[in-house]
Amino acid sequence: MRGGVLRPLLLVLALLVLTACQKSSGVLFYDRFGNPNSGWGSESREAYDRGYQEGEYFIEVYEPDWFVWAGPGKRFGDVVVTVDARRVSGAGHFGLICRYRAPANFYYFAVTDDGYYAIIRVRDSHPKVLSGEGFLPLSDIPTGAAVYRLRAICRGERLQLFVNDRLIASVTDKTFRQGDVGLGAGSGPEGSLRVHFDNFKVTAPEPEEKE
Repeated sequence: MRGGVLRPLLLVLALLVLTACQKSSGVLFYDRFGNPNSGWGSESREAYDRGYQEGEYFIEVYEPDWFVWAGPGKRFGDVVVTVDARRVSGAGHFGLICRYRAPANFYYFAVTDDGYYAIIRVRDSHPKVLSGEGFLPLSDIPTGAAVYRLRAICRGERLQLFVNDRLIASVTDKTFRQGDVGLGAGSGPEGSLRVHFDNFKVTAPEPEEKE
């Protein structure tokens, strides 16, 4: 058999093995943002920029009290979403989105790098904090960390936020049951924030995973 025939065959077999491994491990979607055409899009406006840069996805906000988000244009039901996030400059909140349903209907799992968190439902563009009265402080969230490993679990009515594998908040809500996933970042009164994201992964929740 010639190499020109064998090599494509080996490539196909390798892809089949990789796909089987991903399915067996429950991986539904994965992006390291090395491909600027992977579906998240790039956009530059007066109030913000978002897009790909050197193998990461970034969101930069220039106006005070603005919230900007992005998603790959997928649709899921119950999911576990993880990402590595790092604040580059400015101040504000950043995090993960699940069950996004246009226009502006989704759940947002947010943290700040000075130790605050919130699980927020946005319905018809109106936000409501589900985890308490506004953003709450918690000592389990490290302040000024170089990278935050964020995880959001959206399973049935249960919504959970983890930071660096620690459970931070758990709430229930039945408003949205499926939709896109994504990333978000919001500026504070100072009006400046830049956050970079990497290693975005969506998996199916494990039945035995503890609540």
